[in-house]
Amino acid sequence: GDGPRSSPGRSDLSGLYHLGRTLGRGHFAVVKLARHVNTGQLVAVKMIDKTKLDVMATSHLLQEVRCMRLVQHPNVVRLYEVIDTPTTLYLVMELAEGEFSTEDLQMCKFHINLVYIS
Repeated sequence: GDGPRSSPGRSDLSGLYHLGRTLGRGHFAVVKLARHVNTGQLVAVKMIDKTKLDVMATSHLLQEVRCMRLVQHPNVVRLYEVIDTPTTLYLVMELAEGEFSTEDLQMCKFHINLVYIS
């Protein structure tokens, strides 16, 4: 059953993901390893502190998240889910073990450059 270890908000994300160790950290975000409660799938969850972003930065971030949802390419980390709360934006992403450095994971802004379309 549920033991005393479960602390609301910090170790659980909407009851869907158990949050684990920190993979990376930036000025506005922390990336944590997480496991989906039902499927056991490992993912990376980027937790962006919206209280540290101004209106323009928030608008830019949301636009880039919309782009991430559209892009599906083997070389681009997939965005599975977005959980938006008043203070934090959670981006549930594919865990790219061994493919990207901690620096890649801790970037605070996403920059998607579509170089070519074939």
